[in-house]
Amino acid sequence: MREVCAMTGVIFNPKRPGQSIRELKAAGIEGVMFDFGIFAAPAGVLHDRAQEGKKLDLIRKAYEKAMGGFAEEEFMPSIARLPFTNTQTKEEYEEINAMTLKINRDCVKACEEAGVREIIVQPLFAGVESGEEWKVNREFYLALGERCGREDTKLLLTNLCRDVNGHLTRGVCSDGREAAAWIDGLNKEAGRERFGFCLDLGNCNLCGQDIRSMILALGERIRAVVLTENDGHTAARLLPFTSTHSRRSTMDWLGTVRGLREIGFDGYLILETADTTISFSPLLQPYLVPVYKAVLDYFAMQINIERDLKKYAHVALFGAGNMCRNYMKCYGEKYPPLFTCDNNPKLWGTSFDGLEIKDPRELKSLPSDCGVIICNMFYREIEEQLRSMGIENIGYFNDEYMSSFDFNRLDIMARDR
Repeated sequence: MREVCAMTGVIFNPKRPGQSIRELKAAGIEGVMFDFGIFAAPAGVLHDRAQEGKKLDLIRKAYEKAMGGFAEEEFMPSIARLPFTNTQTKEEYEEINAMTLKINRDCVKACEEAGVREIIVQPLFAGVESGEEWKVNREFYLALGERCGREDTKLLLTNLCRDVNGHLTRGVCSDGREAAAWIDGLNKEAGRERFGFCLDLGNCNLCGQDIRSMILALGERIRAVVLTENDGHTAARLLPFTSTHSRRSTMDWLGTVRGLREIGFDGYLILETADTTISFSPLLQPYLVPVYKAVLDYFAMQINIERDLKKYAHVALFGAGNMCRNYMKCYGEKYPPLFTCDNNPKLWGTSFDGLEIKDPRELKSLPSDCGVIICNMFYREIEEQLRSMGIENIGYFNDEYMSSFDFNRLDIMARDR
């Protein structure tokens, strides 16, 4: 799984991206989504046709210079998003869509030259009549596919919202089954697996969708997920878990994580937080970057819980409480632990949920192919303890998004507040 930030989620100076890149690298973030929309606006080019050639040259020079800045820092983008227009002007939509294709073809070439292999292409919808979406976009995507010069370049469709008289409704590719059919049809015509999908969770939330159902409908076609948050009514790009009501996030992270686990997602996690970042002073913005890295790590851990368990021939647990109990409910039969351990000496030699509780020092005698799974909220403290003992195969279990959950624990926590 690749963890990246959107350029629009970190304050970039396109002409001098070095400082922001160094901040990302220092935080351990491994990549960035290059957003060509920062440099190119198809509708803007059309508004001055006399200067079209000059404007297109300026667009190319702008994004090529930004790419050069990434190359200097040895931090080349690994995924990109192409520009599009959201205008609804029917009188000129054919010209706008043609210009979008022209600019996007140039951007695809730039991506391949820079080594970018996953390219998010937003579907055309300006002036497209209802029922004509597939016909128009089929031609658009196949034309872009023909522009690709490498076999491994992937063009990713993505889901959109549509603004109808100030109300956000489901737009092109917002139905999972329909989007899956589009991708399969395009791949069949292309004669190769050229097309995939980037799921924009923010747009799913604005459209009031069942995110898990959409994920399951798309399945392995999903190669990237945009992690962002909004209140479900207003378009925004906020840091996950920062749009809350009654102490709870307004996003369906439960359905998101469960769905991505079920399809075995192993693509790009793209954190897009433009509205959160811009609300902070430029003096404070660099301090957000380590938080962004922690959020990406959190989602990767949640999605990968079962995949991480599969890495080990055997597992032992650390912790003898409710989280251990929930592990046994969820994975006790599939990945049975050898035993569990706890720092409380009074528990040693007793059993918990069918497991013997041992002294943590017993973990030193485990075979090299055994992993120690922390089932306790004090993750960092216990991880430090294990590493000081020379244990390296460390995993984590967190029951927040498990299908089997001891809700009695929530009742106890609420009562104790």
